[in-house]
Amino acid sequence: MSADLPERLEVTAILDPRPRYRGTSHEDATARAMGFPAALLPGVFVYGHAVRLAVIGWGADWLARGRAQVRFRRPVYAGDRLVVTRGALAREADGVAAPVTVTRGTEGEVVLDGRLGLADRPPDPPTTLPLPPTFMPKRAIRPGDFAPPLQLGSGETVLSPDFVAESRADFHETEAIFVERGLVHPGCLLRRTMEDAVANLALPMPLIFAGAEVENLAPAPVGARYATSSRIVSVSEARGKHYFETEEWLLADGHPVARHVRRNLYAMSRASVS
Repeated sequence: MSADLPERLEVTAILDPRPRYRGTSHEDATARAMGFPAALLPGVFVYGHAVRLAVIGWGADWLARGRAQVRFRRPVYAGDRLVVTRGALAREADGVAAPVTVTRGTEGEVVLDGRLGLADRPPDPPTTLPLPPTFMPKRAIRPGDFAPPLQLGSGETVLSPDFVAESRADFHETEAIFVERGLVHPGCLLRRTMEDAVANLALPMPLIFAGAEVENLAPAPVGARYATSSRIVSVSEARGKHYFETEEWLLADGHPVARHVRRNLYAMSRASVS
């Protein structure tokens, strides 16, 4: 099986200007005001590059029962040359997995590390996945002002062929399986659950995606109606940086297709910016 999974892939971090990035860390002016030297490439883009090894090697199997765990170590900026590498595959209790690393160009600086895996079978979803409406007005989240768990609401979105094609262009996703089989790519799914969850919240700063665990349950079809059953499950603080963790179940036409556990940086002191 290891022969099916590429060991190395080189890509360029491309961030096309989009109105959706205004007022976020993915726009130069906002990123500089937050203390960064330039606009950050969305973490979900870096994730999308990392899991290409799994899509190339395992194809539809990974989309149906694949796993990934990623941590973002350093910011990535548009134009950075990225190298995705994976280590040796090892058998685990319920599947196989290999370490994955994304480094920046000639410096070899690690910007992402984690694992890619293929489960013997996908996880069983909960028997009940609540889908209350999105909070109106948004719930203000400040450090220390709430205690998890907090169930979040969700709207319903049709991921139409035009929408998904635009998303593939945003991510510069070129793997043929998504067009040939009419499937939504992993980066679009991870972004969908994040946007559904964050739509409920009024935060003290633009959210920064810090890491995630992903479990796929089924390939995600283009044209289905998508909603996210999500909740804040924990909060933490480290060196002036405040995080909350969300568990997000993505449903397509009512059927679970993915589970995402995401770590989100939502508040920090000026001194904590690195």
